[in-house]
This record gives sequence, structure tokens and C-alpha cells, in this order.
Amino acid sequence: MQRIDELSVSDYPTTTPNQIICFLQDFLARLDEVIGKAGSEDKLKMLNSLIRELGIFLEWLDNAHTEQTPRGLVQLLKDLIDQMTPDSRVIARPLAQYNYTIFDLGQLLKKLVDDFIPHSQQAGFQEYITSPIKLISFPRIERDNMLAHAIFGHELGHPIADEYLKKEGNDTAHKATHAVIQKQVAELVSQTLSGSNADDAQKLALTTQVFNIILQVRKRALEELISDVVGILIFGPSAFFACHAMFWNGNLDAKPRNDTWYPPPRMRLRLMLHLMDELDIPMKFSQIAGEQDISLYVAIVNEFLEESRKLVDIKNDQTAINSDPQLKIAYDWMNLSLENAIEYAKSSVSAVIFQSEMIFSQLPGLMRRLELGVPPNEVGDPQNPQTVDYRASLLVAWMFKLRGVNPDTGEVLSNDEVNRLYKKALTAIEYVILQNKYTSDLLQEPKAGDSA
Repeated sequence: MQRIDELSVSDYPTTTPNQIICFLQDFLARLDEVIGKAGSEDKLKMLNSLIRELGIFLEWLDNAHTEQTPRGLVQLLKDLIDQMTPDSRVIARPLAQYNYTIFDLGQLLKKLVDDFIPHSQQAGFQEYITSPIKLISFPRIERDNMLAHAIFGHELGHPIADEYLKKEGNDTAHKATHAVIQKQVAELVSQTLSGSNADDAQKLALTTQVFNIILQVRKRALEELISDVVGILIFGPSAFFACHAMFWNGNLDAKPRNDTWYPPPRMRLRLMLHLMDELDIPMKFSQIAGEQDISLYVAIVNEFLEESRKLVDIKNDQTAINSDPQLKIAYDWMNLSLENAIEYAKSSVSAVIFQSEMIFSQLPGLMRRLELGVPPNEVGDPQNPQTVDYRASLLVAWMFKLRGVNPDTGEVLSNDEVNRLYKKALTAIEYVILQNKYTSDLLQEPKAGDSA
């Protein structure tokens, strides 16, 4: 309890960590009463174990303050999540592992209340559990790299993928495909066991096992591919650049494996490029290619996209999947639903869709600011500047990094210069969100003469 009290005076990017601290203080106070009334040694042991497990909250909170977690990152994610799921709460913390995740912390708090707080006292905890709470994790090594954090578009897609799969599970046409898949599985098992002495029970066991694997592979493929689509829909090209950077050091053609069943990275990049083509994003780059302030950067982006197309034109990933009968059945089945899944994703993120017309018009002015060493957060007349979409700030920073040249010296960007670019992008996002909040608050203030 003392450590929780100490954390309560930390500076956090949002109010959510403080609300969680208040929850823990209230929860532990009520739990102390439950311990005092415990009637058995087993219950005391169970409650002791619970308190130890609650220690994970200390780790989360100890890494969520502004010395460990950039304020701009949390504010950006809260802004997006609020538009997708109003009244959400957000807490973010760095991880030692290289991983990005978003976890539904609200469900955990609700379960703690339901399981350990007497029903007569649960009303006092409703303020803590009525709003969704998202625990966001990101790699500590990328803490200040706002460009890499465009990966979070993918993480925001996972709840949408879950919603689609749940909806699809109740669809009559989808249910009808199960019979077709079961027939294919039966044929595959017959071929596998051909010439063996397997009895009917063994055949049934293998058939069930294979069918379950196919279900898992298909589900994971849709979860990841739908989430990749959402990443592009929210962050545009920045999501592609971030994913490309993350995948580059791995095996692009890695087959789905039975620990995670992730689809091959080359397939994921191919889908993201296809979606950007469908959204006319390459054409948007071409439309600003003639503008002097940004022409060199657009040329580099076009080269990067062209090389990426050559990369995904190689079909080794699909060949590897087709060579494995189980994977082939799963992916053929998945592809039957992919277009519907993409349309579902588009409708689900309509409130936060990447507005390419507006964002691309802002890029030349933002690039001028970056070349001057100024955060790219506004454009237009300096006497009456226009605050931009923070995704424009992110995209222009990506373009600057891809070119990788100091505009003053013509030399390749040093590591220090790249780190300064990250900080300018982070500062720009903080400025944009602060300005938008200020404007929103002004509009809500009552005017002179209005009734109280």
C-alpha cells in the first residue's frame, strides 16, 4: 500500500494511472476487511496469493509515468481510441521485449471486483469499471521513436478483427463452408493414413486434430491481416513503413508455425500495398511530386514503394503455404472471407480514417518546417497558422527519414540527427493534440450573457 501511495504523486501522461491507483487503494482497503473475516486458512492463502499477483500493477504504473512513457504517444492513442470507443481510458508502459500490445485492463478490474468485493460494496467501484481501460505496451528500445509507433494502428485493429470473426461465426453462409472444409480434411486424412492399419477411432482423432489446426490457422491469419488493414486505414503509409521496418530483419517467407500461426510477413506487406493502391495513396504522392519543397522526398518514397512491389511480387510465401496441405486449406478458406473482412474494417474505422486529401495537402508546408528544424505541427500563414492532422506530422517525418539526408549539409543523417527527428515528430504531435483540445474547450465555454 505504501508503494501505491508513492506512485500516486508521479506525473502521468493521462489521468488513467491515477484512477487505477485510486482503484487499488479502495480495493485493498475492502480486501483488508475481507481478510479480517476470513474463516479458513485456505482462504487466507488464496487472498495472500491475490495480493502478490496485484504486484504486476506496480510494475505497470512504475513504467507509465512520463519519465518512462512519452506523453505524446499516450495522447495520440487516447485520441484515436476515444473516437473509436468513446470515454475510453488509456495507460501505456514500455516493455523490455520487442512487442506492441493493447490489453483490455477494464475487464480485469471488473473481474477483481466481481470475485473479491462483497456484492453490497460493489456499487462503490462502478466509477472505475464503467469505461473501457486499455493497457498499451510498446518496446522500451523504441520509446522515443514515434515513427515506429504507427504499428499501433495494427493493434487497434485486433478488437475489430475479433468483432468480425464473432459476426462471421453467426453467418449462415460461413457455417455452410464448414461442411466443405470437413470434406477436404477427411480426404487429406485418408491420403495421410493410406496403407496404414489405423482404425476408425484413430482416423476420427486425426481428423479432429487437423480440422482444429485449420481453424486456428485461418483465425490467426484473419486476425493479423484485418489488423494490418486497420493500420493502413488509420495511419496510411506510415503504418506500411513501420511494418516494413519491423519485418525487414526477419524471414519474409516464414510459414505459419504452431506456436503463433502468424501469416508470412511478405503476404502482409503485399496486402498493405494492395490496400494503399486501392486507396489511391501512390497517386496522392504523385500529385505533390512537382512541389519544390517536397519533390526530392516524394521521389525517394516512390523508389521505396517500387522496391517494395518487387519484394511482394515474389511469391515464395504462397508457394510455401501451398506446399503444406493443412496450410493451403486454411488459407484458401481465409481468402474467401478476406474482402468482406476488409469492408468490415473500413466501416469500423470510419471515425478515424486517414484523410489523404487533407493530409497530403499539408505535407509540403510541414516539410519546410522540418528542414528548418521546426516541429511539423502547423502550416499556412505564421500570423494565422492551421493546425494539421498529427498523422501528417508522422508521415512527413517518415519521408524525411527515408531520404536520410541533412538538407543543410547534404550528408547522410547521423544517429543523433535521426533521434532529433523523432523528438520533433513527438513534439509536433503533442502540440497538435494540445491545440485541438484548447480549441475544443474554447468552443464549449459559455459566452458572456449566456445563462448559467
